Amino acid sequence: MTLQQDSPVAVPSVSPAAGVPVTAMQESLWWVHQRARNQSVYNLTWRLGCGSTVDVTALGVAWQAVVDRHEALRTAVYRVDGELRLVVTPTLPVRVQRIQIADPGGTPTDELLRLVCEELSEQSFALDTAPLARLASIEVAGTQELLLTVHHVAVDGWGIQLIMQDLSVAYAAALTGAEPKFEGDAEPFTAYAAEQAAARAAGDWAASLEHWRSALDGAVSTTVCADHDRFAGTGAPGVTLRYRFSQEAAAAVGALGTSHYATPFAVLLAALQIVLARGGAGEDVAIGAVLANRMTPRDQALVGYLANLCIARATVRADDTIGDVVGRGRDAVWTMLAHQHVPYATVFGALTESTQSMLSDYAPLLLNYLGPIAAGLALGDVPLVLHRTPNRAARADISIAFWEVEGAYWTEIEYNTGRYERPTVMRLLHDLDAVLAAGGADATTRVADLSVRTRASAGHLDHHRPAAAAAPVRALPASATWELAGRLWQEVLGHQAGGPDEDFFAAGGRSLKVIQLAVAVEAATGQRLDVVAWLARPTPRTLVQQLEAEAEPADAMSTVVPLREGAGGPHLHLVHGASGSAQDYRHLAAALPDGWRVTASQERTPLPDVLSMARRYLADLLAEGDAPDILCGWSMGGQVCYRMAAALAESGAAPALAVLDAAPPVGYPMDADRERECFETFAAGIAAALGIPPGTALPVVHGDDGELAIRALAAHLAAASPTGETVPTATLLDRWRVHLRHTEAVAAFVGTDQVPGAGLVVGADLLDVQLDQWATLFKSPPARLRLGTGHHGVLTEDVAATLAGALTNLLPHH
Repeated sequence: MTLQQDSPVAVPSVSPAAGVPVTAMQESLWWVHQRARNQSVYNLTWRLGCGSTVDVTALGVAWQAVVDRHEALRTAVYRVDGELRLVVTPTLPVRVQRIQIADPGGTPTDELLRLVCEELSEQSFALDTAPLARLASIEVAGTQELLLTVHHVAVDGWGIQLIMQDLSVAYAAALTGAEPKFEGDAEPFTAYAAEQAAARAAGDWAASLEHWRSALDGAVSTTVCADHDRFAGTGAPGVTLRYRFSQEAAAAVGALGTSHYATPFAVLLAALQIVLARGGAGEDVAIGAVLANRMTPRDQALVGYLANLCIARATVRADDTIGDVVGRGRDAVWTMLAHQHVPYATVFGALTESTQSMLSDYAPLLLNYLGPIAAGLALGDVPLVLHRTPNRAARADISIAFWEVEGAYWTEIEYNTGRYERPTVMRLLHDLDAVLAAGGADATTRVADLSVRTRASAGHLDHHRPAAAAAPVRALPASATWELAGRLWQEVLGHQAGGPDEDFFAAGGRSLKVIQLAVAVEAATGQRLDVVAWLARPTPRTLVQQLEAEAEPADAMSTVVPLREGAGGPHLHLVHGASGSAQDYRHLAAALPDGWRVTASQERTPLPDVLSMARRYLADLLAEGDAPDILCGWSMGGQVCYRMAAALAESGAAPALAVLDAAPPVGYPMDADRERECFETFAAGIAAALGIPPGTALPVVHGDDGELAIRALAAHLAAASPTGETVPTATLLDRWRVHLRHTEAVAAFVGTDQVPGAGLVVGADLLDVQLDQWATLFKSPPARLRLGTGHHGVLTEDVAATLAGALTNLLPHH
């Protein structure tokens, strides 16, 4: 992994008080964003395959021109004195993100592109920081894709189409060095927002609100029956799949539309209502319909968030014909269009309490017609192909979007993967296809004569079914806490615990999985796992003991972790490396002779520098007994141990000191080159932990966006892992931030004291001159050991016996 640093982009400051109130739909979406499990859920992303090479420099010029043109792309949402306001930055420098992977190794290019796009799409926006949009170029083995992501609070799907039209014009101009000639002046979204506020205040929505109160009185939301009783709501884990309707179904959309004067949306709406009614929902069916809410030329040219959710309610009787339902669907769509301007959040608030409880403030099943959205896409003269949306979060149970391309109808379904299996979603699509085809063949076909496999239900019932009792983990005792521990164990390791005292690492765990377990514990319980204490005995039993114990403040806990009990032998104390853990030394601890006692220091709360770590670790160590016989540290741990040895020398103690491939404490600037080197070291360590062969090419990320680089790394690791094992991006981000903080601490530390004890200096990646620098910090010449491995190889089982022997030689009297 390489970070290619560019000059940082300076973002001008603005006053939140200068903005205008958000629209009602924006306000509703802002609150949903705050409580969503995955805050990328309202990221709207277009993944675009490029038919020829895109000039990234020209693309950057074009992107800047489009951001300059459209107010919505320079807008942030602030909360000021309890009120949400849109604040526009007058000028906002932007750049195109760029990721390059020259050699994907054995990973298929398409697979790696998909994973990178999913990672980038999942990066959430801070809604109070403009821009709420980003553009990326991803290049893998010569194949280039563009990824345009905007937050829905700023722009809707119609708006993205307008952005792409302008980006094409601006790119063509940038290639020639000309100014882009856009079609007309851009409409400001803040003017639209002000009009919305005025209309609401003036009571202009009163008649439409009354319509919706009447139309939805007693309505019950409809959904597809779930396969699993799991979280139903915005931001659950999700995925999208694409489906092309059969020729018969596509022809039926046109035929039914012509014979019943209905739009394609009305025809698809009717077909979906029939499937749900026949699937068990009953005669009264209510689903969410996403409407563009752009009835005037001004609105149709506006980049912003205008789309609205309406509830499409229908009665579908067994003796109705398909034509009957289509006709009523046609009439319902025209009625919705007349009242679509009232935001659903406002409509929902005006409903009776009983109706609200039956509908909920979001629709579990959504339908959206996108028109010819993917037709004729281009960037200048570069043809573009709209690929499947790379979402990893679901807005609802199931969201269905469909569009038309050259006479064919495509649909893309986003669904909650915690509740639905793929076959269930495919059955829904096949039933839709079959109902459409039947209507095209004979519109007088009775609903009662149609057979569907989809099972449907009222949303409020399906979402509150009592969960089935979880299968007991037979190898563990029976209690709620043991059951939870067993589930988390299986979730992280992929298999059930073999017993209460099964060792996490012996069962296939590693340091990255420890972090995953901690994340899983906090997500399930809200309780932080005391990783340091648990690592002393990493078993289900100690996990349960922590879950049942009163939490102790982290800063009050000892940083000392026992790794091995001794019986009269020497005491070896170890200190973790940058972003490392005590368990990184487990092979070394196991290779030492019988009788050795082994302890380790592990950071519990962030400590700012090497001196602070040394003071805290030494104080906790001495509080548990005498000074150790040997202090030993790998990477950053070598510097911390050196400082601990120097402090002990001041009190007359002289423990031996072993530094394992640790940079000497001479201080160095933490510039862009050092940060890039730091990132490469971090990436190599993570790759090694996943069993990825050394030397595997990793992504090159341009710019100074650390999260972008981590996401590219996460995608590449997922694709390259020989076992298929992945590391959650959030885990990588947390670990990278710790690694960077530790590296900065090492860079800032300078030590000149000579330590009196015996010494061992081990080199792997260190140069001989660096070993010489370490030698000057010992009063007596230290032993030297050169290992034929890399920096991370120092901690592997292959060299553990060699290191154990060298440490033993430091104490000849033992």
